[in-house]
Amino acid sequence: MPCAIRRGEKVFIVLADQNITNASMQKVKRQPDATPFSCRTGEPCAQCALSGFVRLLSEIPLELAQLFLFTKRSIARGETLFRVGDPFAGVYALREGGIKNFVLTSQSEERVLGFALPGELLGMESIQTAYYQSTAVALEPGEVCCLPLSQLYLLGERFPRFQEQLIQILVNHLSQQRQQFVLSARQSAEERLAAFLLNIGERHVQHGFVGHTFRLSMLRLDIANFLGLSMETVSRTLKQFQARSLLHVTGKQIRLLDIPTLQAIAQYTFSQEIQPG
Repeated sequence: MPCAIRRGEKVFIVLADQNITNASMQKVKRQPDATPFSCRTGEPCAQCALSGFVRLLSEIPLELAQLFLFTKRSIARGETLFRVGDPFAGVYALREGGIKNFVLTSQSEERVLGFALPGELLGMESIQTAYYQSTAVALEPGEVCCLPLSQLYLLGERFPRFQEQLIQILVNHLSQQRQQFVLSARQSAEERLAAFLLNIGERHVQHGFVGHTFRLSMLRLDIANFLGLSMETVSRTLKQFQARSLLHVTGKQIRLLDIPTLQAIAQYTFSQEIQPG
């Protein structure tokens, strides 16, 4: 199962109170060797899309909070978190690295649906289905947390605010996915690529990171697939943007130099502004 605990994986408990005694920690029967961890003060947990649940833990009894288990583990480049059709077992939160989401066409070719950045979720759109709706593959070494939703459903039955938070996180996730989907609807290659880069920067800002400078973990080929362009067009357009001093490219590192012009090219409206560097 995707969220099952494997050998060598770390399991931690999100606690409602950081000042928990060793005696109370021993009450946890299901994972006696679990390590206490606080997402409220941890980095990058404070920027994680799941952090809304953590803020609600102070409102529920400690005994129930201690059952709110996360599985944290490292992922290797090219590792598959889940495949389309796998039984749905939980939601992943990306702590480090990058993830590509895709499906296969009838010709067994990849169709890239989007990319997950640190602090974002994977598998959330499958929460009401029995199976994952896409395949998620790591673009580089990183780290993920998995939230088994069986515990969350139990908490939601007794604490309505948990269900409200779940709905809000789902709405935010679907809104972010919709923003990614419409990037390829723009007409020209310049518009699509400019909008893509601004979207990446804006999402970094939303999770508490710098938005004008970031690393693209995905291949140019994956970007081209996602935007419905050729890899040559993506590379050529990036070079044109750099020649016009709109951005600077160093390998996978991108620095946005002229955000207003890129925004005008893309006809992109920010929900959260990127501050210039």
